[in-house]
Amino acid sequence: MGIKAVFFDLDDTLYSSFQACDAYAYERMAAWVEEHTGASGAEFARQFKWYRKKLARQQPGMPPTHDRVLFAQGALERMGLNAVQYARALHRVYWDAVLSKMELRPGVPALLEELRRAGVKTAVCTDMLADIQMEKLEYLGLADRIDYLVSSEEAGMDKPGSPIFWLALQKCGCLAGEAVMVGDNFRHDVQGATDVGIAGVWLNWTHLPRPDDDRPYTEVHTFEQAAAHIRTLL
Repeated sequence: MGIKAVFFDLDDTLYSSFQACDAYAYERMAAWVEEHTGASGAEFARQFKWYRKKLARQQPGMPPTHDRVLFAQGALERMGLNAVQYARALHRVYWDAVLSKMELRPGVPALLEELRRAGVKTAVCTDMLADIQMEKLEYLGLADRIDYLVSSEEAGMDKPGSPIFWLALQKCGCLAGEAVMVGDNFRHDVQGATDVGIAGVWLNWTHLPRPDDDRPYTEVHTFEQAAAHIRTLL
């Protein structure tokens, strides 16, 4: 029996590299702070990172730890600046910078079209807030090629927590054994999926060492290799 649904992580899976996008976003925010407030852009970037880590420690695995408005608010307040006046603008500066640097992985549109023709449902399962992830999919030209978005904001917990995977299965109307999850983060995407019975495909594009894990999964190094594997399951 062929698969009925394929789930994809978004950041560093359907596009790359989020790390490069994130670094560029810090540069743009620092420049914006200096231009609009006269304060040190480097200090703002440092405080932004500090508050980002602080929030992650306070709320591990929870969706608010992805909210750049909160990071900007915390950084601005620590610098004695008006967070209400500037935080939302910096949120927009950050994400505009990220969007401008995203590079769609080769083979993504072709696979999504092939899955649709085959009647296989698709969902993006992502640790992030729904609004910005939808915007990324629109920017990448994928909004009309994905059936569902399942965010940790909607599920109430980040991967590898099971709620996001169960919600994706519910939306796609299939059982765990009828779905496949493709992602670059072994713990979040592969372990999280296989814990609920979904087959995992690890997009190890950075060639990390193979984890000491005896669960069954498929390892690939390019999205096109992942696509070739999925085609064998149709």
